[in-house]
Amino acid sequence: MTENKSSGAPLDTGIRNLLRIAVPISLGSLVQFLVVLTDNFFLSRAGELEINGAGNAGLIYLTFTMIVAGGSVGIQILVARFKGQNDPAQMAHAFRAGRMGLGALGLLLAIVVLGINALGGWKLLLQNPDVQAVFEPFLGVRAWGLIPFAVLMAVEADWIGQAKTRPILVLALLMAGTNMVLDAMWVEGWWGGSAMGAQGAAYASFTAECLGALFAWLWASRKTHPAAYMGRAERNRAMERQWWSLSAPVMAQFGMTIATWASFFFFVERVGMMELKVSHLTRNAFMLAFVICSGLGQTTRTVVSTLIGEGRSQELVPAILKLAALSYGGVWLLTHGYLFYPDWLASHFFEPSPGRDAMAATLGTAFVALQFYALSSILISVLQGSGYTKPVFLIEFISVGIYVVVAYAVTLVWTQPIDVIWRADWIYFICMIVGAAGALRVLPWRQGHPSLKEAESA
Repeated sequence: MTENKSSGAPLDTGIRNLLRIAVPISLGSLVQFLVVLTDNFFLSRAGELEINGAGNAGLIYLTFTMIVAGGSVGIQILVARFKGQNDPAQMAHAFRAGRMGLGALGLLLAIVVLGINALGGWKLLLQNPDVQAVFEPFLGVRAWGLIPFAVLMAVEADWIGQAKTRPILVLALLMAGTNMVLDAMWVEGWWGGSAMGAQGAAYASFTAECLGALFAWLWASRKTHPAAYMGRAERNRAMERQWWSLSAPVMAQFGMTIATWASFFFFVERVGMMELKVSHLTRNAFMLAFVICSGLGQTTRTVVSTLIGEGRSQELVPAILKLAALSYGGVWLLTHGYLFYPDWLASHFFEPSPGRDAMAATLGTAFVALQFYALSSILISVLQGSGYTKPVFLIEFISVGIYVVVAYAVTLVWTQPIDVIWRADWIYFICMIVGAAGALRVLPWRQGHPSLKEAESA
């Protein structure tokens, strides 16, 4: 029961402690990446239509999960700020307010996705009727996962804000193990299971999310933050407003980013099935870098918010430079193969064919994009951690607008080879870097956003 109390010790910004915070988050993301890879392995064995239909449905689901993830950022920023101020009571208020908000959001989004699916509204995004036949029933199952996912995101945001990230790895291993076993049983019928193809993968993922949400709730209520679960507390409306003020722009930003990225795949579907398969596989390769950038981006938000709360603004830039160096080191460690042996990687998914050559070339394009991503994720997280989430939304809005125009042009107007089409990502990340660097030059981010004073006095 002592873990919920702040010790008052200042945040250690040494490399070792930064890694202590970031590595469990990144390893948790890595485990989730392996889950996606396992899903694709079984779905690709089921057939090209299964992987393409489930892959496109997964992009819709991912869009809405990213909106939920955006809502968790407000929890993380506030918890880290109050931890820096050594105020455990306000930390509990921040977690409780954000948890209630995310729970309601997850339920609302699940209703929206299921409603559109029941009315056939997603058909407008697809051209191939066989892909549609896999897409709709798959999404009909996956959409329910938005409810337990909201619980997961709220609890993980509290863990990250407190810089207590080790449970994230335990949670990821639990969910991954469950998903992999159920994939084998329900996609292909191993170990006496019922082979359901793409539907089996959807049920496996939903079951894993429900189990993970239960584990996260019990762990947080008993170990990492029991004070936020004790008794009935009056609503803290000022804290709720502050959570919404911080989270709403990030929800819009994340949702817009992934929705735009999803539109890219619907553009590619009109180019060809081989190009779509290459793109889905490259997306998974891209997500391997997300493992690193996600962990370090979330660590950056916690470090920036906590240091501002502790009044140690002079230490911000050295800490950020360390985090940027770790971001590049991790990206190179996990993705160097895209540059040095892409043909060998592509050979695991294609027999010698134009598709194999196309994937190898696209991995090279993705590697270049990842160099820009590694920097942009840190710069954007600095702005978010200091409370400037609205300027980040504006940067994102401009960047994705340019991206959509370029992606549309190279797919549907002047159709290019798939490795050239993926160069649209270069433009997107460069725009994000330029926008974030400009905002950091003109905004007083080292003092934190003035609106955070409202939460401090709540």
